[in-house]
Amino acid sequence: MKRSAQRRRARAVEALPDAIELVVLAIRSGLSPSGAIEAIASQAAWPLRDTFTEVVHRLHRGQRLADALDAFLDQLGPAAAGFADALATADRYGLPIEPVLDRLSIDVRTERRRIAERHARTLPVKLSFPLVVCTLPSFVLLAIVPAVMGALSTLRGSLP
Repeated sequence: MKRSAQRRRARAVEALPDAIELVVLAIRSGLSPSGAIEAIASQAAWPLRDTFTEVVHRLHRGQRLADALDAFLDQLGPAAAGFADALATADRYGLPIEPVLDRLSIDVRTERRRIAERHARTLPVKLSFPLVVCTLPSFVLLAIVPAVMGALSTLRGSLP
């Protein structure tokens, strides 16, 4: 049970940059931050859908956006801290949202690049087994077998 929960959380953390980008896009298109989260709740990737739905439920129960965003921290941990803190700070202190969104976009793109680089580093390891399984037999058939056959025919011809 713990492993499946850990895998689900890891998938949610990997899907978080795309969801944050959608929230930023919705806010820039004219929605309020809470309206953007409500709009994204049904469109988010499945590992994050529960988290966004929990935030929407907290908003409907009367919590402020800054307090409702704690659901991200509860379910995703420190990976969502930057997103939750940025929107909560803008909501609590009435800061202009544009600089916050600019910083969020930069952080999200950096995180997405970091995830892609991590996946790219694991690719050679994942490809090594198929490469060896497919290449080694062909090497044996094309290089080793003819050499052995030639050596055997030479030995057979020189024996009395």
